[in-house]
Amino acid sequence: MAVSQAEFLKLKGYSVQHVSTSLDAIDCISSGESVDLILMDINLSDELDGIQLAKKILEIKEIPILFVSGYSDQKILNRVADLKHYGFIPKISSPDIVECMIKSALKLHAVEQSLTFREKELRITFESMGDGLIVLTREGQIREINQKALDMLGYHKMEVMNKDLSSFLFLVQAESRMRVSYSFDHQSESFVEPKRRNNLIIIASNGRETNVTETVSPILDSNKILNGIVIVFRENPESQILVPPKDGESLYAKVFQLSPIAMAISTIKDGTYLDINPAMEAIFRFEKSKVIGKKTDEFKDWCVPEQIQKLNEVYRENGRLAGERMSVQHPDGVHHEVLVFSQAIEISGERFILWFNLDVSKILDIEGRLAKSLEEKDVLLKELQHRVKNTLAIISGLLNLESFKVENELAKQSFLNAQSRIMSMSKVYENLYQSADLESVDLRKYIEDLVYSLHDIFVLNPSKIRFDVKLDDIRLDLKRTLPLGLILNELLTNALKYAYPNEKGGDIRIQLTKSNENVMLTVGDDGVGLPESVNIEKGNHFGYELIRSLTSQLKGVFSSVSKKGEGLNIMISFPVHTKD
Repeated sequence: MAVSQAEFLKLKGYSVQHVSTSLDAIDCISSGESVDLILMDINLSDELDGIQLAKKILEIKEIPILFVSGYSDQKILNRVADLKHYGFIPKISSPDIVECMIKSALKLHAVEQSLTFREKELRITFESMGDGLIVLTREGQIREINQKALDMLGYHKMEVMNKDLSSFLFLVQAESRMRVSYSFDHQSESFVEPKRRNNLIIIASNGRETNVTETVSPILDSNKILNGIVIVFRENPESQILVPPKDGESLYAKVFQLSPIAMAISTIKDGTYLDINPAMEAIFRFEKSKVIGKKTDEFKDWCVPEQIQKLNEVYRENGRLAGERMSVQHPDGVHHEVLVFSQAIEISGERFILWFNLDVSKILDIEGRLAKSLEEKDVLLKELQHRVKNTLAIISGLLNLESFKVENELAKQSFLNAQSRIMSMSKVYENLYQSADLESVDLRKYIEDLVYSLHDIFVLNPSKIRFDVKLDDIRLDLKRTLPLGLILNELLTNALKYAYPNEKGGDIRIQLTKSNENVMLTVGDDGVGLPESVNIEKGNHFGYELIRSLTSQLKGVFSSVSKKGEGLNIMISFPVHTKD
């Protein structure tokens, strides 16, 4: 197919070079030869598959890659989606479609190169500006930030990216020292013009203060809908006021007020509120002026009585709270899930309780949605495994019906062989959808089911042929269970058909063991053994050729011992873990 495509593209005026191995492809790219586009298969003949090879090529040089493959399962498509590429063409596509995709990919690559150059220009400008720049999503998460803004906030870029700005920006009014908040996410329809505020101070994570002028500008789409926000902080060094704290307590008071965690201070003796911070006001809907000087027991509109009783019991028993769960519920239906912590502190020689109320509502909501999503996917995957098993069972049944019409014994035997191979694959999917683990198969159960099914198909006199099955508890992924099942199917069917001619009987032994990092499968019998003319490890008998090929697929080792009149033993060893 590759040669055919190459000839077609040459006729269309393209210069085409065709290579067959990943090493030749890497050598070609590394040599500096001019390459404008790569058509690449996914299933290659050497150690790397097409997706792995594409990653190595892209590390050497940015070249547009089009994947051409007969594979279309979701796992392959997901791997392709994670890699920068320019299209996925099924192998059955016509040459004209391939040429159309090539033209589109080349145009797209040219546009991307132009955009990359323009982006570099804008990036240099963005980073070199003397003002602090922050780009936000419409929900207030940091999409981009330059170094000047990071210096003002006192954080590294990796700490703030894709997180809420409110968790890192502590902006206060210069005179009142009240924290300034943003409301653009609540009025996105009306926020269409830039807004400016003066006399503001950014308090960095290390306590450094920077006097700034702030400009907030909307990013609007073509329909004038808010798509993001740009905030510019211009430093005003001539009016900057740096006031170091006079003592440690004033610094802690500032941290208390600016903390995004809901905090309160009360007396140990009777629970009288001494102070609450703005985050506490927001979660519990308190008004600071109406709370200070009153006892904590006077504010219970938001609480669940049983939870408060439990918190009191834990506090009396341990003298503190260390992350006890509590619900904050308001009459309008709004609620918060909070983890409550308490710590005894001393201020000016007197002892008080410092309360921390960590709002985990968003975290719990995300965890709940993730759990539900995983449960739904598990159900769908089990249904898929069940349908695959049923489809294979239908194919096996059709083969069985067709075999009744065949009079030639050799042809009838071929039907039985095909039926048993399909059945071995069907058993894999049957075990998967019956298991809680959807990624691996219980080999003990799978092999037992397979042995009994083959016994029902091939053994006419159960008293003569006996199975001796000894299996360790081993789980194996689906990708390797399928070839292992086909190998076992071939070995058992060969033993059942050829080991005991002329109505003779005997024992067929199946052993599966795990030693260190290898799995060993042994299938033996006490039958007549192989004829001297048959070389199982090199011969061209289809069944044994299939076994050798599947063993290679498992990255395993195949060996056999046969003595005339004493039976045949076949051993296959393969690693438990392999690199994808």
